[in-house]
Amino acid sequence: MSNEKKKIMPDLIRIKLNSKKIEREVVDSEHPLKFYAGRALSSKIIADEVPPLSDPLGPDNKMIFACGFLSGTTAPNSGRISIGAKSPLTKGIKESNVGGRTPALLVRNNIRALVLEEQSPEWVIIKVSDGNVEILDGKKYVGLNNYKLTKTILDEYGSKVGAFMIATGGELQFANSSVASIDMEGYPSRHAGRGGLGSVMGSKKVKAIVVISPSQSLMQYANQEAFKPVASTWFKALNIANKETKHVFGTPGCLLEMNEMHGLPTQNYRRGQFKDAEKIGGEAVHELIVKNKGKYGLACSPGCAIQCSNMILDSEGTHITSSFEYETIGLLGSNLLISDLEKIAQMDKLCDDFGIDTIETGSCLGVLMDAGKIEWGDADRCIELIEGLREKKSESLDLGLGVYELGMKLGHSRIPHVKHQAFPSYEPRSLKAPSITFVTGPMGADHTAGDVSGENPNKSEGKVAISKEKQIHTMIVDSFGICYFVGANSETTAKLSKLVSARYGDTWDKNLDEWTDWAKSCIIMERDFNVASGLAATDTLPKFMLEEKLEEAPFHWDFNPDEIAHYWDDFN
Repeated sequence: MSNEKKKIMPDLIRIKLNSKKIEREVVDSEHPLKFYAGRALSSKIIADEVPPLSDPLGPDNKMIFACGFLSGTTAPNSGRISIGAKSPLTKGIKESNVGGRTPALLVRNNIRALVLEEQSPEWVIIKVSDGNVEILDGKKYVGLNNYKLTKTILDEYGSKVGAFMIATGGELQFANSSVASIDMEGYPSRHAGRGGLGSVMGSKKVKAIVVISPSQSLMQYANQEAFKPVASTWFKALNIANKETKHVFGTPGCLLEMNEMHGLPTQNYRRGQFKDAEKIGGEAVHELIVKNKGKYGLACSPGCAIQCSNMILDSEGTHITSSFEYETIGLLGSNLLISDLEKIAQMDKLCDDFGIDTIETGSCLGVLMDAGKIEWGDADRCIELIEGLREKKSESLDLGLGVYELGMKLGHSRIPHVKHQAFPSYEPRSLKAPSITFVTGPMGADHTAGDVSGENPNKSEGKVAISKEKQIHTMIVDSFGICYFVGANSETTAKLSKLVSARYGDTWDKNLDEWTDWAKSCIIMERDFNVASGLAATDTLPKFMLEEKLEEAPFHWDFNPDEIAHYWDDFN
């Protein structure tokens, strides 16, 4: 039986929200998008079909939910999906990826991507079931935040369904709004948080996309027997390597290391070390979990070999939050001089419930503190301010502006951002490799597009090359639907190449150079869209970071501006 008769390649579904039409594109060997998936597919559709100067919240923008080449397979950590659109935050191209149970369910329905086009005149939900897509009335769900909306969806459609959804942040079209994905335990804790993509979904009046697993998976392999041993061996190796690290301490396990390297944002990026870091580090999070009988070592999506997620309970055994991450603890903790883990966890849950990015929100709170609007370390006031979104209080609504617009409204100059997107929890002046990625990456300040790796992280020598390599291989893992914790490097790309050939057939058998050239072309495509949108090909740090050293250490931005300006030259 030929690959096309076996229906190897999942379909692309275009959802015309104004005309209520569903168009199915069969992706075969002749389809122009055959060799695109995940981030690459999302960015390709945006670059080809969205006018660069269009309004991100207008009808010309498109929102893409793109599964990776290996999403939903038995490859380890292959439960990711890329969500993309023109960003209302950066005004450029945007991809934010997320796990949870939903991406794999889309592939089981033999769908590679959903493309939301036009704008619906009334609120709707999208239902995916048995490979079919329907547009249903969604008015009764409007006003529900993510926790109540999740319960409603699971009650109506079954406890095992998945969903992508928006809450207050998306409905009100906040620049920092997220798209939530139901996690493996049934909580809305997994978020495509960066870039304000929830507001694009809100502008299209799509409240949720509900995905129901078919009774039998519609996904097929070209050569499953060749796929299994490579996937199985890799899964076991990843599981063993992370058993005593990320499995136990999760992403907060790196916090003390970041603090030691002067890389932990503290007091709105004045310092890279927090005196109370031990109170909020991975060991402290683990102790809190064990003390209150929470859970650690959870998978964020089906087939996760690393299992770095967690569940935080209070002393009464009541759920506070899930997926309590390093980025969240850094921006809502040390950045604000807050060391009470339970209160940081409460803020995390509120952000998840209202559908707003914890990184952007933590940065907004830091600017409010810096401007004298909140006392440093006042966790209760921060909780009160986020909670005020429930009643749409004006001071709380300001959190939805994003850190750049909030800083401008306050007349405050100390705004930690690139392309109007808040820095993640890495101090750019001390951690040289990620700082290069922040200023050159098409997405703005994005921690998932580059790594902290490399010897002497506080030294600038060699870090431009590290950033380039990481951006190339991260494009590959993002496009394959793989969590970048497997390692974005040439060794991983070689494994992925074997797996994708077994998944789709011999025509996919590319060597390392071919895959890296493909990834470079995808990054250049993103960069060119940004330039056409009015953004620079590369960017720079905010003025205060160019002028100031860290208060506690002699680290400063010491890269040659010409080297940054010509960063992409050898990609063409």
